[in-house]
Amino acid sequence: MIGPVAKDLLRGAGDLLGEVTAGRALFRGWLALSLLMILSAAAYGGVLGLWHGPRLALYVAVKLPLVLLLTSALTVPFSWAGSALLGLPLRVGQVAVLTFLALAAGSLLLAALAPVALLFTLSAPPPTEEARTAHNLLYLLHTAFVGGSGLAGTAVLWRGMRSFGRPARAVFFVWIAAFALVGGEVAWALRPFVGSVYKPVVFLRRDALDGNVYEFVFTDILPHLLGGTPREEKAWKPRSTPKPAPAPPEVVVSARSTGS
Repeated sequence: MIGPVAKDLLRGAGDLLGEVTAGRALFRGWLALSLLMILSAAAYGGVLGLWHGPRLALYVAVKLPLVLLLTSALTVPFSWAGSALLGLPLRVGQVAVLTFLALAAGSLLLAALAPVALLFTLSAPPPTEEARTAHNLLYLLHTAFVGGSGLAGTAVLWRGMRSFGRPARAVFFVWIAAFALVGGEVAWALRPFVGSVYKPVVFLRRDALDGNVYEFVFTDILPHLLGGTPREEKAWKPRSTPKPAPAPPEVVVSARSTGS
């Protein structure tokens, strides 16, 4: 089931797009795309979390497909309603297959990039406080890989939506905006992925709902690379204890000086 779908994606997804446009075999197509997406995202997730060891690698191999599944579950109803309001009445099954078509294409490309990411991960120093620069560079590398693969997936999605006529352009941009916003927040809530040099490895953090991914990049990642002090480093790096001021010398008053 997965093999023919992967081959079709690599050839431009012509067969899948034809079935979606005609509204045929939607559940079978959705199931095959879902399995391909889960396996591909899990393969890259294992590499994504490997810098902190096999424990985080296992966690991220589970969490990366979970991010995509949760984001899809939250955005498919909105995408279906939005397309109807914009004059493109698609069936829920068509919306689901088109969404997972883009996700499967992006995840397949991520799996192909996993050996490259593994090379950088194995070349990085161990995750200590002194390796903060390596952490930030790995974070940006994985962000670029995930973002680039996502753009490749949206290109496949656009090829499928063009066949539905003029309203498809507006619907396409609404879908992409919704998925980017929701996906970013879901990924932030399910962190860590690369791991922190200041915090222990856990599946989910207690402060999972604090902040957002965009704030983290601009207040933590970029300030460190540009020579500033990141917010996370301020909060977690042990601070030096100031030395107490020396006590003033005691004044000894003799009986002769007091006249007593």
